[in-house]
Amino acid sequence: MDREVLEFIIVPPFDRRHEITNSKERMEHYLGNRFPGYSFKLVAFATVGDEDDFRVLPVMNFIDGEGVSRMCSEPKRWMMVEIAQACHEFDANGRRSCAA
Repeated sequence: MDREVLEFIIVPPFDRRHEITNSKERMEHYLGNRFPGYSFKLVAFATVGDEDDFRVLPVMNFIDGEGVSRMCSEPKRWMMVEIAQACHEFDANGRRSCAA
């Protein structure tokens, strides 16, 4: 049973974690508007990847109608790149209207 990933966890660069997490709700809303049909959760820190870039982590599992844990299909690379690019474009200070 293949199902597309619909949820992503976003980890900001270490040096921007406070700036980004202070705008957590705005950023999650911004990403949801940029990618309709998908949801995003921002976390301040995760022990994955390096500390210099946004990390986009797909939530790969789900519980089916019978209560069995299943795996989603791996998201396309272009989708992960576009999400990371949108994270870079987000204005945490709210100066650009497209960030709200």
